[in-house]
Amino acid sequence: MKKNGECRITGLILAGGISARMGECKALLPLPRKSALEAIVSRMRSSGVGTIIVVTGCHEETVRREALRLDCVTVHNPAFKSGMFSSVLAGVRALRHRSEAFFLLPVDIPLVKRSTYRSLIDAFNEGYGAPDVVYPTFMGERGHPPLIGRELIKGILKWKGESGLKGFLDECAGSLDIPTGDRGTQLDMDTPEDYRKLMKYVKGEKYPDDDECAELLSIAGTPPRIVRHMKVVAMCADRIAGALDETGISINRRLLRSACLLHDISKGEKDHEAQGARWLRGRGYTGAAKLVACHKDLPERRKSLGEAEILYLADKITDGEMVSTLKHRLLRMQARFAPENDAISSAKRRIKLASDIQKKVEKSAGRSLEEILTEAPEAIEWSLRRNGMTEIF
Repeated sequence: MKKNGECRITGLILAGGISARMGECKALLPLPRKSALEAIVSRMRSSGVGTIIVVTGCHEETVRREALRLDCVTVHNPAFKSGMFSSVLAGVRALRHRSEAFFLLPVDIPLVKRSTYRSLIDAFNEGYGAPDVVYPTFMGERGHPPLIGRELIKGILKWKGESGLKGFLDECAGSLDIPTGDRGTQLDMDTPEDYRKLMKYVKGEKYPDDDECAELLSIAGTPPRIVRHMKVVAMCADRIAGALDETGISINRRLLRSACLLHDISKGEKDHEAQGARWLRGRGYTGAAKLVACHKDLPERRKSLGEAEILYLADKITDGEMVSTLKHRLLRMQARFAPENDAISSAKRRIKLASDIQKKVEKSAGRSLEEILTEAPEAIEWSLRRNGMTEIF
């Protein structure tokens, strides 16, 4: 196994199944502008995978044509009816000796992110604990694809035990788990219903859901108190977005929520908003990253209200884990810093902009921000104390 420099990695895609439960060839299903096979190939290649081998079987002619169009190597498995392990063996036999490791991925798991492939390759290159196989995990569970070192090839080809490749890999002591924020490692499409869920997921793939956000925050090591702050910001933003939605102002609620839950992911670092945005872009979450980059200072003042303005306002009315008024937030900042220094000047400018956004929200919604935040039964309790703050329960 190579420990210094970049390993040569091969991608091995299993596309030889009968697709009995789906009723049609999974490799050619659109997602939505690319076939499932093309989606996998493009993500593997952009992560640094060189040769990609596609194992064909039941739909040999059509899959081979698509694989060749994508400049892949094809291997036919005539024993495809005997199960997936027969395709594993056909593919492994075709691996080139110069490859030091290979990804093994069924074609019905097409939405693994480029960043996940990259994370596994980096872990293999570093050789932490000299792993023979590296797995991505999501929410503590292993997913696809494993990255398997070439030292295991002989053992795979000789394996006669139960559970196919999984049975063999489970007996390997040299494994390493890499946490990811990628639900795509566990999303397959065995049935038409699975495919519909996959299509729904891919439309919002750049906006991590709550579980993905939690995983990303854990990987980044964001302190719990910062995580709690971001949850309060998300609660406030959701109320505001809901009020605006009722007036016909279209808000991408999933994008907004993910950005709220991640905006301070790099809090404590210099230029934390830029650092957080860069970190998220590197993991494929470009939509959320764009909002995270401007949550501290909006780059320009727009007349319209959108996700960036709502995040900005929600963040400014959230003081730690408490909901506050903009006036009280400014008073708190003035108490912390010397009069008329740069920090106070910046705070005044930010609070003024937040106040302008609040006025636009209230004018559009036809009610005060306090009313917006308290009208739902499960809403934030807004019993303003004399100091202008209320605790979140």
